[in-house]
Amino acid sequence: MTLQKVRISSITLLIIIFLISCVDRHEMAEHQHGVVSFEISCNDTAQQEFELGLAHLHHMMYSQAQPRFTAAAEADPDCAMAHWGIAMTSFQPLWAPTSDDDLVRGKESVQAALEIGAPTEREQAFISNVQSFFADPEPAADNRSADHQKRLRNWMESSRELHESLPENVEAAAFYALSEISYAMTYFSPHIERNFDRELRAGALMEKFLEDYPEHPGLFHYLIHAYDSSHLAHKAEEVARQYDQLAPNTPHALHMPSHIFVRLGHWKDTADWNERSAEAALQNPFNGLTSLHYPHALDYMMAAYLQLEEYEKAAETLERVQAIEAAQPHFASAYGIAAAQARYVMEQHKWEEAASLQPNYPEAVNWDSYLGASALFNYARGIGASRSGNLDQAETERKKISEAVQIMRDEGNVYWAYMTEALGDAVEAWILYEQGETYDALTLISEAADLEESMDKHPISPGEVFPVRELHAEMLYMEGQIEEARAAYKKSLERTPERKNALRGLEEAVAGL
Repeated sequence: MTLQKVRISSITLLIIIFLISCVDRHEMAEHQHGVVSFEISCNDTAQQEFELGLAHLHHMMYSQAQPRFTAAAEADPDCAMAHWGIAMTSFQPLWAPTSDDDLVRGKESVQAALEIGAPTEREQAFISNVQSFFADPEPAADNRSADHQKRLRNWMESSRELHESLPENVEAAAFYALSEISYAMTYFSPHIERNFDRELRAGALMEKFLEDYPEHPGLFHYLIHAYDSSHLAHKAEEVARQYDQLAPNTPHALHMPSHIFVRLGHWKDTADWNERSAEAALQNPFNGLTSLHYPHALDYMMAAYLQLEEYEKAAETLERVQAIEAAQPHFASAYGIAAAQARYVMEQHKWEEAASLQPNYPEAVNWDSYLGASALFNYARGIGASRSGNLDQAETERKKISEAVQIMRDEGNVYWAYMTEALGDAVEAWILYEQGETYDALTLISEAADLEESMDKHPISPGEVFPVRELHAEMLYMEGQIEEARAAYKKSLERTPERKNALRGLEEAVAGL
């Protein structure tokens, strides 16, 4: 073989290696966040930034999506859809009512999109759709929660129309499904029995589109939310176990499957996936603050390690929670920080430690803004104090819970007001029990458990910090009402399967019959 042939062969080999590496990098880029394809009337740079922002948006990584849409707007000043994207990141339909600052940003973004003007009917339809959320409801609502509900209803109705006008468009279908799920979430109330019609409709729509769009992040994400209930979770397990392949470094994508795992009692999977989510969240801070996705993952990890009885890992998780210095201002941050600490002591029946749990610690968030989370400290302290014999402290904690409930009720925060009311009633019931008023105690704690169970768990939580029904079952068992205790434990396990305390209590109750 001549030297020239060797050189040609070498060059050919290098070209082949280069082409293979290009393909690998292309596939890797596509699978960083899943695959979205939404052609808009903007230049190439804006198009690329827009689609990256859209992928982040479907993962509910709002703080990562917004800069991408902003970059698209900067790359092409005539790109109306870039401002659509900014508006879409300015509300979080499943999580919480929209803040004043986000409402202002969303309205300004919608106005910018309208002033630029979209050249196609499809783009105009999407802009009109997001406009439906930011248009102020008439008549105006009395409080922020009611305002959120009205805005969601308007958005849902507009999203349905958008989907019906573009029945083959995957983006229209995905956002319509999300709107149905989000609106259903506003009806958490003990006075309304959920039939899951909206969730089933949304889930079926996502399943249909997954056949043609098997790597679309919104379809994965919203299908999991649609089936996030003890009644439906089995329908989403296969999709849940594939989500990390779609977006291996996205914190919320790594976390979301555990919504299904906790419903099925898969605690090892819950721990493992949230360990990965927590690490990814640390690599994605929010404006220099710890991302809400970090304490969110830690709370799920804490719940899982306690059920697995891996107490060393639970203690390590507690240290990580308490080491957070400044967190993204959001209810999810506050809830994760508070719940993880309360779970740690209550799940292990460390009642004296529960009574001495430092409230509103660490000072990583403004606790006064998140009373539903702050009250978890009072719940742990109240139950801990009453079961340790310090009834004066327990009564103080109960009063603080009642004050928080009243404020949330006045604000129209219906779900958290009711859920927190159940916790306050549980504390009061245990005070009555320690005072020897057994009948009244059992009556009240049964009613408190009924109240808690009349509403499903919020997606922010892996489950109640310590289910009131389990406290009810323990009280029944302590009173020698073994058959009733067995029934209470079984009922608790129907809501949250494979909980160790409930399983242990059920075993003891059955043995005592």
